[in-house]
Parts: sequence; structure tokens; C-alpha cells
Amino acid sequence: MTRATLILLSGPVVVAAAGAATGALLGYGFAFAWVVHFGLMAWIATLVDAARPGLGGDHWRIRRWEPGLYRRLAVGAYRRLLRRVGWERLMGHSFAGTRAALPALDLRTRRSEFGHSVLAVVALGLAGAAALLGAGPAAGWLAGLTVPLHGYPILLQRALRARSHRVTATTERSRGTV
Repeated sequence: MTRATLILLSGPVVVAAAGAATGALLGYGFAFAWVVHFGLMAWIATLVDAARPGLGGDHWRIRRWEPGLYRRLAVGAYRRLLRRVGWERLMGHSFAGTRAALPALDLRTRRSEFGHSVLAVVALGLAGAAALLGAGPAAGWLAGLTVPLHGYPILLQRALRARSHRVTATTERSRGTV
């Protein structure tokens, strides 16, 4: 069994156990949903790091209309909030600030977007299951936290990629390589 397969299979079991323990101790409200979401984030980050998906294809291309939409949705304010609370530093998400570092940034944004996309689907599935089981508060908190913990990070990764692609395109135009 490969490391990625082991992580894929064991991660949800660990997250479920942590969520169940939190729910039993503190109830199935905010703390439960917070533990489940952050447990899932740790799981998917470890899985993506082990599996190293290439994530090529047209989905990852940023369309012309996207940056304007992200500005209207206040993705920049969300980015500033993450910086203010120290999230980038905690996660080790530093950027060297050079054009040579842009391909690595591009790959990191695609992997982060992929992970948050998977988790948004999983979290909404869990919220749906909780609702079907009559656990309204758990369903509400799981669904509600999906927007700031996965929805906005997806948009942020796409906005960062739009900026890096704009710098790359400007550099290529100035060199006459386009």
C-alpha cells in the first residue's frame, strides 16, 4: 500500500473520530464543525503532498472575467484578513517575489484550490447527511463554515493565479516572446 493510499483511507477515520469526540464533549455546534473542517484540511494537505497531482487542464485557466468578480466578492479583504491573523506565516506560504518563483506559486495555488474544492464537496455532503439525520445545528455549522474555510480560499487561489499569470504575460510581452 502506498503512502498516499494509506493517507486517503486513514485520514477520514481520524477526522471522524476527532469530530465525534468533540461533538460528545462540546456538542455538535461550532466547535464540532471547526474541528471537522480543520481535520479535513490537514488530511487533504497531507494527501495532496503525498500524491502530488499534476492538475493540468482547462479548468485551471483563469478567464478574463474572473479577477473582476473576485474584487467584487472582496477576496482581497479576505487575503488581508488571513495575513493579519498570521495564516500565511503559520502555513509557510511565503513567496520569494521573483519571476522565477512564479511556476511554483502557480502549482501551489492549483493544489490548494483542488484541496479546498474537494473539501467543500465533502463538507457539504457531511452537512447534508447531518440534516438528513436531524442534526440541524451540526448541518448548519458544517455548511456555514464551508464558505469562509473553503469557498473563499478557492477564489483566493484563482485570484493569486490571475495575478501571477498577468506578471508572466507582461514579462513575455516585454521580452517579445509572445
